[in-house]
Amino acid sequence: MYLLAIDIGSTSIKSVIFDYKGRIVSLGRRKTEVFYEKEGSQEFAFWMPENIWGNVCGAVKDSVNLIKDPGLIRSVSVTGFACDGVPIDKNGNWIYPFISWHDTRCVEQIEWAERNLDYEEIYKINGQKPWLHNTIMRNVWVKNHLPEIYKKTYKWLLIEDYINFRLCGSIATDYSLASTTLVFDQKSLNWSDRLFKMFDIDMDIYPEPKPSGTFLGEVSGEASVPTGLKKGTPVILGGLDGLCGVYATAGDQEEDLVGVMGTYEHYHKCLDKPILEKNGLLSSIICQAHVIKGKYGIYGVAVSAGIFEWFKDVFCSEEERYAEENKKNIWDVLMDKAAESSAGSGGIFMLPDLYGSACPVQDNYSRGVFTGISSTSKKEDFIRAVIEGLSYKGFELYEAIREYTSSESRKIMITGGATRNSFWIQLKSDISGIEIEVPDIEEATPLGAAMIGGVGTGIFEDFSDAFKKIERKIKKYSPDKNNHKLYKKYYNDIYKKIYPSCRDINNLISTRIL
Repeated sequence: MYLLAIDIGSTSIKSVIFDYKGRIVSLGRRKTEVFYEKEGSQEFAFWMPENIWGNVCGAVKDSVNLIKDPGLIRSVSVTGFACDGVPIDKNGNWIYPFISWHDTRCVEQIEWAERNLDYEEIYKINGQKPWLHNTIMRNVWVKNHLPEIYKKTYKWLLIEDYINFRLCGSIATDYSLASTTLVFDQKSLNWSDRLFKMFDIDMDIYPEPKPSGTFLGEVSGEASVPTGLKKGTPVILGGLDGLCGVYATAGDQEEDLVGVMGTYEHYHKCLDKPILEKNGLLSSIICQAHVIKGKYGIYGVAVSAGIFEWFKDVFCSEEERYAEENKKNIWDVLMDKAAESSAGSGGIFMLPDLYGSACPVQDNYSRGVFTGISSTSKKEDFIRAVIEGLSYKGFELYEAIREYTSSESRKIMITGGATRNSFWIQLKSDISGIEIEVPDIEEATPLGAAMIGGVGTGIFEDFSDAFKKIERKIKKYSPDKNNHKLYKKYYNDIYKKIYPSCRDINNLISTRIL
């Protein structure tokens, strides 16, 4: 018997079937496609609902076709990224596409919020500082710019909730995803009437929040045809991708911090109670309901592998051709190229703020920076500078969470797709000076969702029992003392000074030119 999880990521949609010990039985994959549209001087970014649903169906069917009988699947659960939602009408039809996190149209809503709202009051209810990607900001934008769409909106469904709706017809969201909207009360675990009134948005357009592991319904006959799933298969409410990955990696342990390296990078602390203090607001630290029942996650976020993906697409066509011709993984090729440079990347440093900065400093106007370029700089120096810049940013996140939660973390557990790159993980250990443990879990995020599905169908007694039943091995990375000595100096003397030195000019570029 098996558990199936659907993982909606920013670069790919995966359907993974696991056995009860967490071993992968089969996997289907489709590319997640971003669609762009010019409107005046702005370029908007969307996920198209039928495209997302079609790729989910394709990925699921591919995975199901690799097992003998779809009836062996005991549960289906969905996980994925935060904030991006779609409005549907009373007939269940979408009436405007998902606004992607690549889209920066809500800068005007953030500017309005900064002038008119009390951020400390918001933080003490919801647990995060407002930023342009919060779901409620998209609601305000639609209400202001597309009032007819807003009037027709029956429900606004986050991307995972929309897939659940297409699978079984039920409308709901889980606590972890609800937290990313900015209007969820962390103490009552329900929508905040006060916050909805602040933004002048109708609370009724949001689905009912429920704990992860809740039974939603059964796969409908209509959904069974394109997915290959058996009609009647239980659909269980999953949760936010990062927290699903953290759950599969470390369970509910509260000793050490846990990192997730994917399109985004997170560092998490699992606690029994929320911490909603002003210092968290000032450092843009998020406190939200966990996918684990009765737990909270404290974490900071920054775009990570998504930036490396951008660099690859824009600058590494030669390496991509080489990888294709020699049947090699492009990321292995780029890591080998980066290894040809030395610690410090030949003097090149990168501030990886292509999408702005989130934590520990939230600045929507910050931009990416390469500095230290000389006539002797080589391509391998640039590639390594990207990896080092992302690793410095990750260490900033780690330090912010460790200090805010008063943690005595002696090691870091890391999961996520980027952990397949040993060179990158060793570099992170060298920069931080801390031992890093990487559980041998090939697909931690969907595994966490599958474990939740097992809890929801009674296969596992509870969240702790599910974690104990999963098989995992640990790979350890210890810091190189000489490299750490160099990186500590580079981090404090150079990297930490790039953002404040470039803040004003990036603000000018963002507000006057772009």
